[in-house]
Amino acid sequence: MQFYRRTSKSAGLPIVPMIDILTILLIFFIIHTQWKKTPNVLKINVPTMEYIEGSKNKEVRDILSVSGTSEIYLNGEKQTKTSLITALQKLKDSNPDLKLQLDLDQDASFGTLADIWDALTAVDIDVNKVPARIEAVKTSN
Repeated sequence: MQFYRRTSKSAGLPIVPMIDILTILLIFFIIHTQWKKTPNVLKINVPTMEYIEGSKNKEVRDILSVSGTSEIYLNGEKQTKTSLITALQKLKDSNPDLKLQLDLDQDASFGTLADIWDALTAVDIDVNKVPARIEAVKTSN
């Protein structure tokens, strides 16, 4: 009598479907990867704006101004970056309801503006409550 004998299967892994899956994953990751781009170093001119008429503000504010050569003035007195903090602190101590206005020349450096924001923050003045007035030359059509 003959009994049925099972033939043993080889214990190998099917390689072809794995290659297909790896190819699909590779394509997916290549498509969805955000490649790092080197930043361009460009000299950017800040755009200017023409004057738009609005209602006059009758509120009296102390003036913090920056010239085109990035010199800082507080109520007409020239300040350095280090003396600005002490001058603002004295002004705030003499007037707790201090309101400032920032007059900024369009040629002033952004670093000077960042230094002013640091000084305002150091003295506990909210930067968002200091409106910036940017003077630009009105172009004629």
